[in-house]
Parts: sequence; C-alpha cells; structure tokens
Amino acid sequence: MTRSENNYPPQQPSVWALVLHWRGIDYTRRCLTSLKEIIKPNFHILLVDNGSDDQDGKKLAQEFPGIEILRLESNQGFAGGCNAGMRFCMEKKADIIWLLNNDTTIPAQTLDKLLAVYSENPKAAALGASIVENEADGLAKTVQARGVIDFIKAKTYLKRDAEGPTVDCEWLSGSNLLLRTDALREVGLFDESYFLYFEDTELCHRLRLKGWKCLLVPDAIIAHTGNASTTGKRRFWRDYYYTRNRFLFFSQYLSGAKRLPAYFFIFTHLIRHTLVLPFRGEKGRNQLRAELLGARDFFKNSLGRANCLDWCEET
Repeated sequence: MTRSENNYPPQQPSVWALVLHWRGIDYTRRCLTSLKEIIKPNFHILLVDNGSDDQDGKKLAQEFPGIEILRLESNQGFAGGCNAGMRFCMEKKADIIWLLNNDTTIPAQTLDKLLAVYSENPKAAALGASIVENEADGLAKTVQARGVIDFIKAKTYLKRDAEGPTVDCEWLSGSNLLLRTDALREVGLFDESYFLYFEDTELCHRLRLKGWKCLLVPDAIIAHTGNASTTGKRRFWRDYYYTRNRFLFFSQYLSGAKRLPAYFFIFTHLIRHTLVLPFRGEKGRNQLRAELLGARDFFKNSLGRANCLDWCEET
C-alpha cells in the first residue's frame, strides 16, 4: 500500500530558521523571541554568531535554550555568514532554510502562509513576505517588496504594487528569504564576492536563469527595522558596498556593448554626487569617499570584505 492509502499524514518538511547576528543583540533577542512562538513539527532555529566582538552567541544560547548556535570567528559578511549557516542546515537535512535578518520580528502565522505557497509551487525556489518597516516616529509602513531589476539603468527596486496571493518577482529581499534546498544544491549559495548588498539579487537572478521562481507572498508579514547593524559611521559601509556591488552585478550579467548603458548610469550617479556631496558637510564628504572607494575597488577587482573602511569603523 502507498502512504496515502494507509492514511498516514504527510511528513512535514524540515524547516530551519537562520538568524545572522553580528551587532544589535537586543534586536536579535526580539527576533528569537518571536521565532520561539512558532510551534511546528520539524521546525528548528539556528543562530549564526558572525564574529560578534562580545561572542554574543554564548549569551543568547543561555537565554534561548534549544536553539542551535554556529560561531564564526570573524565577520564573514551577509553572504559568507549566511552561507556558513546554510551549509550547517543542509548537513542537518534541511528541506527549507528561512533566512531572517536579526532586526526582524515574525508573526507566528507567517511561516504557515509561506509554507502553503511552497507546497503548492514546486518550482518556487525562493519566497518572501511583505515587509513592514518600523519608522523613527513609531509608525509602520508596509513595503510590498516586489523586486525588479532594470538592466538598462543598472538599478534594483522594491515596488509597492504587489497584489494577489503570490507575485512573481525578479528578486526578493534577503531580510526574509525562504529557500528550497533542492534549488540551492543545483545553483549554489550566495556569491561571497559581494560580502554585503546585492547578494540576494544575484542569487535570485541565478535561480531564475535556471528555471526556478521567486515569489512574494503579500499576505505574509515580516516586521523589519532596517540597517540595524550599520549605524553610526558604519552607515558608509552601505555606500561603499552598494556602489562596488552595483558595478559587480551588472557587469556579471551584462556583456560587451550591453554594459555601456549600465556603466553610463552608474558613472552619471557618481559624477552628480562628486559635484554635490562635498557641500553637504562631513556626512556628504564621507558618503562620496565611500562611493568612490567602492568604484575603485571594483575596477581593481578587490572583492569580498573591504580593507579600506577602517576610517568608518567607529559607531
């Protein structure tokens, strides 16, 4: 007899929620607290301590018994830290890996909504929930994050026009990304050349090139603070990595003359900032410095973790 003829319940897929932590332990506590409210068979939580200075993973392991901890000795970036965690989960026979920023909080029903779409769409390799951004004034706004890639202007967008039970996307935000491990085994994990920013766009694009789908589930919700780990002077990391990796992504997937419009728009952006940012005080000058260093390092093929950002390490 088959399993269905015996009326055995279908086996629940093994789901691993992967939270990457580097800084912001209070955010991570809130994230883990919300995940502990999810009671499902075969649901596991992995915290990747991505080289935190205070070895926060040890503290959190004591506060949250039952979660797995993977300690990395140095900050491997979003790409490298998540890759280490995903390899750990795949060794544990995970069917699904749910990447979550440490500055997210997750309503208990969100996973059920994502899993329902996962089970109904066998070619869906990546699924994402709508993001509710917490504002400085205490209010919240929903960003229905339909990822779009403009290969002419060399830009990526998160559109707020998503409607329907599912929305096909060109990319999904890595702040919450539910991934099918069968697809990861076929196409690979994040490209660690990116270190930080654009690695989610690149993985989603690579999945789609292989015939997989990336689906937004608008009815599923994730609350997100945003950029919690890159505050203070570290905000200029964002300017550096975004500029460098914008060049990297579009040069990787455009060839020959097709790169020319993309390069034109990126260089136009940099020239405009060169003209205006020096007049916006120290913050503007630091932003320009970071962007120009990012462009320089792309053309020097200096990828992965940057070695030129020691000037913006302080908070």
